[in-house]
Amino acid sequence: MSDVVAGDAQSLPQAYAAWRLRTLAGSLLASAVGLYVQGPTGEFRADFEGEWPSIWLLLGLAAILIGAVGPPLAGSGLALAAIWKWRRLRTSSRLTRAAWVMWVLGPMPLLLVPISHLMGLNLTDSLRTSAHQVRHLITVTAPAFLALLPGTLRAALIVERFLPESRAPGQIALLAAPACAVAYLIPLGVVAQLAYQPWLYLGLLLLASSPVVPLLAVHWLLQRNAPGQSAQLVRVIVVVQVAVSALGLVLVARWIGDHPLLQELLGHVKPIWVVGLAAKMLASQWLTTVVVTDLVVSLLHQGREAARSLTDTAEGDTLAHKLDALGTALRPARDAPA
Repeated sequence: MSDVVAGDAQSLPQAYAAWRLRTLAGSLLASAVGLYVQGPTGEFRADFEGEWPSIWLLLGLAAILIGAVGPPLAGSGLALAAIWKWRRLRTSSRLTRAAWVMWVLGPMPLLLVPISHLMGLNLTDSLRTSAHQVRHLITVTAPAFLALLPGTLRAALIVERFLPESRAPGQIALLAAPACAVAYLIPLGVVAQLAYQPWLYLGLLLLASSPVVPLLAVHWLLQRNAPGQSAQLVRVIVVVQVAVSALGLVLVARWIGDHPLLQELLGHVKPIWVVGLAAKMLASQWLTTVVVTDLVVSLLHQGREAARSLTDTAEGDTLAHKLDALGTALRPARDAPA
């Protein structure tokens, strides 16, 4: 990402639009790779034995078809439209949000519909259908939700690059980093309770520490930095995150290599399937980064406009007094006025 010269506000929208174009294109490409590698999330076979199927069976089939095919196709179409309109930031932003809703939330109705009940399946067929639903959950829905917090945290760094004078990046990091770290610590807690292994434990701990890096740098993210300082700060954070995550993966891989049983179990998992899962997670993370960054910039602008409209008004004075009272009460003791 090219740095924007301080004070050159006219070129900022063009630079921001170019970044969005690259990120959206990468997200769409990664999504296509994941879909091509993993293929459809399930298959259905039925033998009606010469009888016309019931209306409930047809409704169940329609739910499966629409839920499995509709959201990805609609989300891809909206993402393509957002890329096509990349120079018109307002239109592209709305299309991107719609694509995010379809990609991330679109598959959820399929998981909430009682397919087995609607189709009147017996126990064996019901278990088979449930297995397909679980596969859909693992390959489609889980990557999207696992990418939400990292995408939000990544958006803080993007805002720091474009708006280094703002305190918003540090505020986002304060909110998103702890939540992201806690989400990563959940599997660590499960492993620690079930079967403590030093290499695995340390590897997962390092992976869970990746979101903590921006939190440790929040003092600098909250400052009003110059563009050059901002770019250097973001580079340092990204490099440290990558190094910590890579070391964690190496330790986890070493632990797996010491267990023949795990090697045998993982031997049934095709590496290309893992590549597809990683591609889907990257696609969701990049799309989330664009959506959250758009939202943060819009909220900052709306806040500035609201502050201007409240200047020299009774409502503005009242709001200022309320914020002063609450802010003083919540401010740490070391920062409180004497």
